[in-house]
Amino acid sequence: MILPYPPGVPLLMPGEMITEQSRAVLDFLLMLCSIGRHYPGFETDIHGAKRDEDGNYRVRVLKAQ
Repeated sequence: MILPYPPGVPLLMPGEMITEQSRAVLDFLLMLCSIGRHYPGFETDIHGAKRDEDGNYRVRVLKAQ
């Protein structure tokens, strides 16, 4: 489950596919990450994603073949 806090509302659930139709969700998550990088103190905690040493979030996914 991918849950940005705040607001604390799940955006992606296990088994859900990311498609071109769900691109707005991905763009929203990327925007949250960008805000945190550019404005210290306004970072968002994204539950379900791991933050690397550079401050970038990573999520393991399965790629459809």
